[in-house]
Amino acid sequence: MNTRLSDIRDSFEGVIPSVIATTGADGMPNISYLSHVHYIDERHVALSNQFFSKTAANVRDRGVATLMVVDGRTGRQHILDLRFLHSTTEGEFFEGAASH
Repeated sequence: MNTRLSDIRDSFEGVIPSVIATTGADGMPNISYLSHVHYIDERHVALSNQFFSKTAANVRDRGVATLMVVDGRTGRQHILDLRFLHSTTEGEFFEGAASH
C-alpha cells in the first residue's frame, strides 16, 4: 500500500524525532536524528542540514537515504525511501525552514 505524504504530515512535526539512515561510500552505516521533516508536496520532503556532517556528506555522495518518521499522536511509524535532488541555502523556503 502506498501512503500519500499528505496523509502522514503529522509525522513531520518533530513531536517524536525522525531517524535518517545513510551509508558511506565504504558501506559504513550512519544514523542521525532530525527534529523536523518539511512537507513540500505529494512527492517531496525537505530535510534541514541540522544533522551531523557525515550524514549530509553521505546523502550528497550516495544520493539516497532512508527516513523513519513517527506520528506523535498515534505512534505509527512510516519508512520513506528518499532520493536526493538538490540542496538550497537561500530563498523563501530556506528562510521559513531555518526559523523552525
